[in-house]
Amino acid sequence: MNLSSNDLNTRQCPLIQYGCEQHQEEHYISEQHQKTLATVAENIFENAKVASDIENISGELGTCFDNCQEKLLTTLDTVDETKDTLEQIDRNLIRLENEQSELDEGINDAKTRSTIETFHIDGLVLNQDVLTQEIKAIKHQVDYEGRQTKHRVLDGTHLWKISAVQEKIHDAQSERQTSIYSPAVYTSDCGYKVCMRLYLNGDGTARGTHMSIFLVILRGSYDSLLKWPFSYRVTFCLYDQRTLMESDKNKQPKHVIESFRPDTRSASFQRPTSTMNIASGIPKFFSLANLDRTAERNRYIINDTMFIKVFIDFTGLPTSMTPFIFSFNMALPVNVQQKLINDELKRREQQNTT
Repeated sequence: MNLSSNDLNTRQCPLIQYGCEQHQEEHYISEQHQKTLATVAENIFENAKVASDIENISGELGTCFDNCQEKLLTTLDTVDETKDTLEQIDRNLIRLENEQSELDEGINDAKTRSTIETFHIDGLVLNQDVLTQEIKAIKHQVDYEGRQTKHRVLDGTHLWKISAVQEKIHDAQSERQTSIYSPAVYTSDCGYKVCMRLYLNGDGTARGTHMSIFLVILRGSYDSLLKWPFSYRVTFCLYDQRTLMESDKNKQPKHVIESFRPDTRSASFQRPTSTMNIASGIPKFFSLANLDRTAERNRYIINDTMFIKVFIDFTGLPTSMTPFIFSFNMALPVNVQQKLINDELKRREQQNTT
């Protein structure tokens, strides 16, 4: 195809996009075209540099990626190891929790057993304390062997002096020592061995309301020669000391006198098979209301001392003679007292016949 000169003159410059005009022949030698060429060359150079930088950056990124990938793989291995470690820790925790639960159950069981054992020990200690007090009272009040000759009577009577009465009352009320024993005595040279047992704050149903007094049959040296069961009437007398001290012959003392006759079917009055029989006597011997008075008004406790006498009637005296017997002067010998009793019996017999 042949182009005319006009076509050549109007052909667009390839660098029109960079600002060149369309008049080609004139354009190629123009300053504008030359500047445009320089701009294009500069752009090509810049693009080549950018491409080089991109290639360098791409290489660095590849290296960095490889390093990161390696570190990631290492981290993944560490994570796996950590996961295994954590799983092992979880298993150990579960095992420890189970062991802790078993240990807690064991501790609770031990605490329960300890509590039960503590209650049991407390009960044993309490029983031991009670037994210790009973043994102490018996040892303190009754010397079973050493007093056989020292505290021996020949007429079936025995006067018991009780000192430190207020302390003994307090001990009885607090149940530290509920009862006390008199010294042991023989009723004759070869007689029964007996003692008195006194509950200053009462015993059984009489506790807190009455003083209780009992006779105790002890195992003696002559039991095989004596008559059993023991069947003789027993009388106790709590002396009115104040009236006796006032020496007023016109005023009769208000002694507390109570008697009982043994139940021969009771084990208390059979021949002893142990150191002592069970005490038996008068539970409601004397009202505590009459005993709980000021020192100035109290008839029966003088200078913190009481006197109780026991009389065992081996001769079958009339019960009406009992007050007469306890009215004797304590200083009178036994034979004089017996003569007074015989004289009084004769006097009463003569009085009844007239």
